[in-house]
Amino acid sequence: MGIQTRLTAGIALVASLLVLAVGWYWTSHEEDELMQSLRQREARMAGMIERGFAGPIWNLDHVAIENLLDAVMADPEVHAIELKGLGLRGGLAQRERKQAASSPLRREFAVTYQPAAEAPGTQVASAALTFTSDVVDEQIHRTRVFVVELLAVVVIGIVIASSLMVHWLVRRPVARLGALAQRVAKGDLGAQEPVERNDEIGELTTRFNAMSLKLRSAADQVQLSSQGLRASEARYRSLFENATEGIFQADARGLVLSMNRAFTQMLGLGSISPVGRRLREVTGVAREEMLRVAAVMREQGKIQQAQLQLHDAAGRPVWVELNAHWVDAEGGQRRIEGMVSDISLRRQAEAELTRHRDHLEELVAERTAELREAKARAEGANQAKGRFLATMSHEFRTPLNAILGFTQLMQMDTAVPAAQQTRLQLMRDSGLHLLELINDVLDMASIEAGKVSLKLGATDLRALLDMACDSVRLRAEQKNLSFDLDVDARLPVQVLVDGQRLRQVLLNLLSNAVKFTDGGMLRLAATVVEPPQDGHARLRFEVSDSGIGMTPAQQARLFQAFEQVSDASRRLGGTGLGLSISQQLVRLMGGQILVQSTAGQGSSFVFELRVALA
Repeated sequence: MGIQTRLTAGIALVASLLVLAVGWYWTSHEEDELMQSLRQREARMAGMIERGFAGPIWNLDHVAIENLLDAVMADPEVHAIELKGLGLRGGLAQRERKQAASSPLRREFAVTYQPAAEAPGTQVASAALTFTSDVVDEQIHRTRVFVVELLAVVVIGIVIASSLMVHWLVRRPVARLGALAQRVAKGDLGAQEPVERNDEIGELTTRFNAMSLKLRSAADQVQLSSQGLRASEARYRSLFENATEGIFQADARGLVLSMNRAFTQMLGLGSISPVGRRLREVTGVAREEMLRVAAVMREQGKIQQAQLQLHDAAGRPVWVELNAHWVDAEGGQRRIEGMVSDISLRRQAEAELTRHRDHLEELVAERTAELREAKARAEGANQAKGRFLATMSHEFRTPLNAILGFTQLMQMDTAVPAAQQTRLQLMRDSGLHLLELINDVLDMASIEAGKVSLKLGATDLRALLDMACDSVRLRAEQKNLSFDLDVDARLPVQVLVDGQRLRQVLLNLLSNAVKFTDGGMLRLAATVVEPPQDGHARLRFEVSDSGIGMTPAQQARLFQAFEQVSDASRRLGGTGLGLSISQQLVRLMGGQILVQSTAGQGSSFVFELRVALA
């Protein structure tokens, strides 16, 4: 049964029930109204009989009574009438139809005569009136027939109309969708059906069109994927066959499933197919090695960078590196996939490398022995240098101190002429310069030998600064230089430092500042960077001048031993050791000398020390 038949039958059934209910209600209502009208007519007829028969019965007018009876019986709904009273012939007057009455309605009442409007009435007879419902029943029957005919017409009309509507609104669009589905099923993916209405069928058509487009897109994707899969398979096959490394597959029993060209060439198989043969038989690996590989595969599921010795078809050894693992295939089957690399050349190279390494170790051992001997000779030479410097410092200082002493005594003699005094002063300056040179060389040698240690002691910083300034103040005044000492008021009174070494550093920096400044100013500043805390303080010392300054290139080699960064250094004298020694001493104290300088504008030397409070 098609959808059109089912929908039409359903609509017809619902319409029939609805019309039947309406017809039943209408018939019942019509029957009630007809019966009520019948009773009303019966009541009116009874009232008319009571009024019309009272006078003739009182007056014993039998002709009038008969005429009235005939008049009453003229009503087709009256079935019978019966009068009883003394004023009637034989005391009875009646009329009755021959055919029997269906559902008779009988009413009994008294006939009263009232001569005047206000006079009391007198009963002259009793009456019985019987009405028949034949006429009403006939009308009801006709109504029911009409309802049945109307029901048939309505149902037939509804069936025809609903069939046409279902055909036009449902069956036709569904048939078109079915045709579209047939086209899609036959391969016409992406086929479309025009949407003619904005209802459920239209929405279904829209979704079907979208589904068709998606099927077309999916088919295109599948086609592309299939093409890509074929291309990928071709690439995989090309990689598998043309790979430079050996690739193989074997089942769980060790039977070869596939083996690429590189592996077969590696084994010298030629045109012999290894498929279906045992892997151990094809590769010629020793039984112990195969058992070792199998044990690792069982425990770890894979093996990596295992070096094995295979044998080709001619029995020649081939060293390979094996990487293999288990793969779960379809149907619960497992297989082994692996790759081997020919490392025969690498093994040869490793053997050659081992021989070279052994030879190099022998050379290194010989060189190490030579270096130990050279180190011993250098240490001996260094010790000899130390002994030489110690001896020579004593040998130099003893006569030099005597010369300086005699020179000073001769200068104190007032009888010596002025020209001789000048020569004596030159002699004394040269001796002091030579003594300073000897002291610098000895300090540098001690620092290089690591024999310089700081002697910490309570030191009065202000007195140390004044002493350092007093040592160069006279030379600064001789060159008309302004000399400023700037001391921070928060400077601790006493600290634990090596006062001699700190004074040596400051004096060296101040001496250089005076030496290389022909005019302008000279300044020594001591400031507190970090106030005293936990028994320590950080101090900053700065020596600045307005002298000749330095270029960046000169600053880069300023603290190198025996470096004189300008012609003025050679002209004014100096060993080139002072700043190098000062830098080493400051580093021993935990700081570092930093320099800022511009050629022609002066220089500034700064270092910071963290000292303990005394």
